[in-house]
Amino acid sequence: MDRSSLLLASLVALMGLTAPATACPKVGGIPDLNCDGAAKVLILGDSLVYGIGDTANGNKGGYVLRAARAFPSATFLNHGIGGRRVSRTITDIEVAFAGAGDSNLAVDLAEADVIFFDFGRNDWWERKPAIATWRNLKRARELIQSNVTRITGHTPLVVTAQMALANRTGQGTWVVELNTLLAQKSTSSAPADLRFNALSKKLLGDQVHPISKGYTVLAKIFSNYLSSTLPKHAAQFRKDSDSDGLYDEYERERFGTDPSVADTDGDGIRDGE
Repeated sequence: MDRSSLLLASLVALMGLTAPATACPKVGGIPDLNCDGAAKVLILGDSLVYGIGDTANGNKGGYVLRAARAFPSATFLNHGIGGRRVSRTITDIEVAFAGAGDSNLAVDLAEADVIFFDFGRNDWWERKPAIATWRNLKRARELIQSNVTRITGHTPLVVTAQMALANRTGQGTWVVELNTLLAQKSTSSAPADLRFNALSKKLLGDQVHPISKGYTVLAKIFSNYLSSTLPKHAAQFRKDSDSDGLYDEYERERFGTDPSVADTDGDGIRDGE
């Protein structure tokens, strides 16, 4: 068996029917979109996601660390890499799912309930129009979704953040253009309404990285999104037709229940309970 096949087999085992039979919608306040009884939030990003400039936490951690503290029952996977560009990320995703690169990335993407993109600002250095980066972000999202669906049978929700603005001349304007495109093309199935661009540039310690206070503000924006906006998108992305607390696509396969009947066995207790 080649490496790609071994990776596929291990991922299938991880995401198989060994998951605990618990109701899907929320775990610790975050939608359990893959219905495995755990809430996992993955953030793909650059040095800002890693937390550069967060001196209160050893120059790492940033808003991801703070959000994790606000949702202690959930798992937050920080895949922030300094200098990350979208085109390189596409290659990393392809190689990881082929079993020839970072297998941890493939496993984490397969297990995540929701995946956040907070990168693209470094593409400014390529001197290409913002629409080119938007297209690459779309390609990265579709690449993740197609691979995870192939392996696990479910499609993950991918949210793209409107990025914090930059102080660097030229880059700031370019980021605004990209954010505008993201806002215009945002949908419930491909949301781009996480508004990190609400951060004041006064809270930047250099041309792009926030100071610790800035990361605290970003964490509040992120946490509010997870608790308020994300559940609304989840309700559109994963249907629960009978409002029993289980997503339709998992009822028959994982729980042996009827997605059109809230109390399949008629015992007076909703299936989710």
